[in-house]
Amino acid sequence: MGLAEFVITSLCLNATCNLEDFSTGTSTYNHNRIAKLEEDLAKETLIITTLENGELSGYENKNGSVIGTGIAFDIMNIIKQKYKFNYTIILPQENVFLGDSSKTTIKDMLENKALDIAVAFLPILNGLRSSITFSTSFDLAQWSVLMNRPQDSAAGSGLLAPFTTEVWILIIFSILIVGPIIYLIVLIQSRLYKEGERESYSLSTCLWFVYGALLKQGSTVNPRRDSSRLLFSTWWLFILILTAFYTANLTAFLTLSKFTLPIKSAKDIGRNHHQWVTNKANAIRDQIIAERNDKTIYRETLMDVIGTQRVFATERDRDILNTFVRKRKMMFIRETTVLKHVLYNDYKEKASRGVDENERCTYVVAKFPIINFSTAFAYSREFKYQELFDLSIQRLIEGGIIEFKFKENLPDAEICPLDLGSKERKLRNADLLLTYIIVGGGLAVAGCVFLMEILWRQWKTKCSKKRHKPRRNWHNNNNKTFNDVSKSRITPPPSYQTLFKPPFSYIGEGGYKKQINGRDYWIVNTKDGLTQMIPQRTPSALLFQFSN
Repeated sequence: MGLAEFVITSLCLNATCNLEDFSTGTSTYNHNRIAKLEEDLAKETLIITTLENGELSGYENKNGSVIGTGIAFDIMNIIKQKYKFNYTIILPQENVFLGDSSKTTIKDMLENKALDIAVAFLPILNGLRSSITFSTSFDLAQWSVLMNRPQDSAAGSGLLAPFTTEVWILIIFSILIVGPIIYLIVLIQSRLYKEGERESYSLSTCLWFVYGALLKQGSTVNPRRDSSRLLFSTWWLFILILTAFYTANLTAFLTLSKFTLPIKSAKDIGRNHHQWVTNKANAIRDQIIAERNDKTIYRETLMDVIGTQRVFATERDRDILNTFVRKRKMMFIRETTVLKHVLYNDYKEKASRGVDENERCTYVVAKFPIINFSTAFAYSREFKYQELFDLSIQRLIEGGIIEFKFKENLPDAEICPLDLGSKERKLRNADLLLTYIIVGGGLAVAGCVFLMEILWRQWKTKCSKKRHKPRRNWHNNNNKTFNDVSKSRITPPPSYQTLFKPPFSYIGEGGYKKQINGRDYWIVNTKDGLTQMIPQRTPSALLFQFSN
């Protein structure tokens, strides 16, 4: 193989060409045939149609004529400039590729040879290849879902957000099980020691210690054995680590603006019965209709994945965003390229109205795909210029023109990502909802227990009176029993200092009075040579010493 042939081969491996074309006879024949097609195409006025599909394709009426718009017509006009042909746009009765009504669709027009090309990004469905022809595929288009930005994380909200449900269940289980374990171990230890060396705690004391340590409260439990101390300190260490992780995660959940979406895959839409919407001229609808008409499908269909609670809207994307997504909280399934344009236009519109920056990104697009389709133009079966169009489209793809057109009007930065970076948010009342529930629930439970205590005390007093009726020995003028009068005449207990030594004075024994912290004390020397402080009560304190 010579150098010239090697260079030609290398070029052909990176471009659209046929090695056989470089043989002398074949090359001349193909060149003449392509030239003849180009000459004939320049004299043609093609009949084409399109769909109203956002930034991808569309049309508008100007001076009584239909003008094509969108990325699809940018590609079409590039091909037109190359081959110098003209085209006329006619519209279908129904703005869809596949239809389920009596109105004429693009598929019907292609099958009836009413037009030459459908200039739109149509899904390549294998079931249609027998009646229509598709061009070279532009790309593998991805369909995503747009939804309202979540105000709370799907992992949880408020005080329960830091841990998952499984972690909370295990924490509650550990609280319930550690108390009895400590009680059993201490009980076994008490059996191994003598009477004076034993330490024992009741089950309620152990449970209260576990609960109090969780809330970092003090405890009267003071274990004396090393094994008991290690057991108690192990629980304290567990609580220390648990509370440290909880505090850190709670701070992150309540202050950062990164949230998880309520769905993690396309199947979650159907599994959780979410309502979704898409425009009528969409490959999602075409795929559903094709699967419904195909009686040989035994696999999982698209409808099985994303559910049946859908709306095929005829409104424009901007109106769908406001009517169905913002007001009705539905999910918007659309081409990822279109959704990016929708988000960007919504952001610019809010910025022009002076909306605060923190409130401009009210929607978010999920990262995972709903479905992927290869998209292309569609030809009628007898369209003789398919080779020229496919060759031009292939060169546009290899030159990066198609990819450039998809991103031409979009910024380089990601538009309204799920993670808004360093933007922090203020705590809302909903974040503290669980706190209100705990306080209200605690007050309600305390009130119920208090009411039960009153009822229990009244019932107990009533039963006690029935069992032990007091004997009435005599009655006075006030109808009081002897027991009542005797109780009213009980002498109050003596003052505190009389319990040590009357008559209220220690001066003879070398004692003296001293005021400490605003209170009077007797300072007395004991027999052991030590000093003892005895509080002195004033006579007025006797008024408050005893009361009925």
